[in-house]
Amino acid sequence: MTCLKRAFSRNKPEIMNSDQGSHFTNPDYIKLLEETGIRISMDGKGQALDNVRTERFFRSIKYDDLYINDYLTPRELRKGIN
Repeated sequence: MTCLKRAFSRNKPEIMNSDQGSHFTNPDYIKLLEETGIRISMDGKGQALDNVRTERFFRSIKYDDLYINDYLTPRELRKGIN
């Protein structure tokens, strides 16, 4: 939550879209979004194909890069993905 709070202090989205994973339905997460004035948008339960292109993009990033490299800083991560 500390990381999200820090990110929101710099730049806050109007809407946060997610699936219904446990980390996105966590009461503390929902409370933070509500207190920050961010609208919550969740895909329907079991609707994995709703966002298939984005899901595939992040899957590729994870398996082709993040899981095989050990980035120590956000700067290294950005440099590695670019």
